[in-house]
Amino acid sequence: MNNALAEITPILAANMYHDPSDKILEMYQENNFNLCYPLLSESKTRSEGVALISNYMKQYSSEQLPELRLDFNQLFIGPGKMKVPLWGSYYLSEDNLLCGPSTQKLQDRIDALGITINTIDGDNQPIDHLSLVLQLVEYTIKQNKTFELQAVVAEHLAPWAYRVAELTIKHAKTNFYLGWGLLLKDYLDVLVESNGVIVQERTLWG
Repeated sequence: MNNALAEITPILAANMYHDPSDKILEMYQENNFNLCYPLLSESKTRSEGVALISNYMKQYSSEQLPELRLDFNQLFIGPGKMKVPLWGSYYLSEDNLLCGPSTQKLQDRIDALGITINTIDGDNQPIDHLSLVLQLVEYTIKQNKTFELQAVVAEHLAPWAYRVAELTIKHAKTNFYLGWGLLLKDYLDVLVESNGVIVQERTLWG
């Protein structure tokens, strides 16, 4: 199961970090999304998410790219108040401040592993951005670091990433991002259950 999780993790990270492009969307069109997306579970959540993205791509044309980019921006970027902030510290801080104590704890854990986590394009994001935490999850899976994986998911991902999935599902205006919200939730469910993770209960402020 963790092999499939490791395969999906960078795909989820990319779709939550990069705005949509013709290149990526053409790849989804050329490959049947329904067949190529790894089977993590047979849950209704996964089935609905895969179906939404697959059906969207079957009818997609490049004329829809501006609409899709607008949806990405209103969810994850702005202008104005973004609907779905992607930093753990936003949810874990009563004032919604970035780079708080939870961010430092995550950085300390990364430092203890002796690794560096960066965005693909070198953008200077706080280390608790969802895409970067997912990179850390991928690393611990591929290195068979079970204890570290459980700790990262329990403390630094699952307590707030479920809210990211919930808000994405709530605010998405296209079936493409609605589908990814559902698939993020399914991913978290499988990641937690298959690795025996006991998720820390945290008060969320976003």
